[in-house]
Amino acid sequence: MFEMKFLLLSVALVAGLCTIRADDTNATDVNKFTAQFSAINHIRDDLQTFTNQQLEKSYDFLLLSFTFDKYELDRPGFEKLYRKVSDKAWEDTVGLIKYQSKRGLSVTLNGVPSIVGQLNEGKVDKASLVDSDELSSLKLALGYEKLLADESHRIHKKISHAHDKGVAYDPDVAHYLDEEIIEYQSGVIRKLTGYIHNLHSIIEEPKTKDMGIHMFDEYLEKVE
Repeated sequence: MFEMKFLLLSVALVAGLCTIRADDTNATDVNKFTAQFSAINHIRDDLQTFTNQQLEKSYDFLLLSFTFDKYELDRPGFEKLYRKVSDKAWEDTVGLIKYQSKRGLSVTLNGVPSIVGQLNEGKVDKASLVDSDELSSLKLALGYEKLLADESHRIHKKISHAHDKGVAYDPDVAHYLDEEIIEYQSGVIRKLTGYIHNLHSIIEEPKTKDMGIHMFDEYLEKVE
């Protein structure tokens, strides 16, 4: 975990070089020249929190994927699905750090309240990830995605021209969220919902349940 955070901090440092520098002999003047513009400061804290949430998501889904690998439940399809979600969250974390640095902001990786805790009525217990079965893991994954989708929509609204009479309008941030975050979220939420309905139907057939879950896992391994 330390090595990954060090890598992210290095990315933020390198990307932060976009800050415009002027005459180094006059520190007061130099500090006035940054890459910040428009309403980026209006959502500084929101973007930082969302970045930390994405990092937390990457760790959580990595743990969830381990639950379904050959050493535990031997479900390679589920393992592949959750590893893919973890990798995307990691990419989004790095992308958000780079974007904020490009806009003149610094990023601190300081942790956030557990998303798993929010899904478990305040109980911050990673055992819910390790002890998940096939259906409960899909439900947890869907709830996780919906919480972060609500957060990205809230940030988008906060810098939208339709919010608060447009006083904090920042179309650049809105475009970034649309292209890199929100479009993916809507797609994965739709996909996970379909998986839940399909697997629920399979489990309702007790005579073919075990074979059905096995075939469903093989399907995931092919399509993910």
